Amino acid sequence: MSGGGRYNQMIVNERFQPRKLAVETITSDTTLTANDSGKIIFVGKTGVDITMPSVPEAGLNYTFILNEDNATTVCKVTWHGSGEFLAGSLSTAADGTAHSGIFDGSADDVVSFATGAKQGDMFTTVCDGTTWYVWGQSTAATAITSETS
Repeated sequence: MSGGGRYNQMIVNERFQPRKLAVETITSDTTLTANDSGKIIFVGKTGVDITMPSVPEAGLNYTFILNEDNATTVCKVTWHGSGEFLAGSLSTAADGTAHSGIFDGSADDVVSFATGAKQGDMFTTVCDGTTWYVWGQSTAATAITSETS
């Protein structure tokens, strides 16, 4: 058996046998750990607050996908470590050029699925040991927002 990360592979009788991606649906407030790295996190309830691991480590990575329309309450993903900031951008499918979030690596440490976010809005984050890089896609420019905690 070989491979690693989110996509493991296995050879059985000289044939490639792909494994499924690790997924988890979160419907209540949760703190992620390094053991959750590589998972596709389906955010399944409005008002869910997700806290990222407190210690940044190079290679930690998570993908967040809203799996139902967010009609009433913001869902937040918060990085609470000292000096952990986000770099990258989130774009919108609305016109291909508008951005729903731009991160410069110096201030923002919260990403939210805003009220009005739609099923399928998503972002991925990966850490280099200090900075978390973020990229993703939303249906509208206001569907995924960023802020400082």
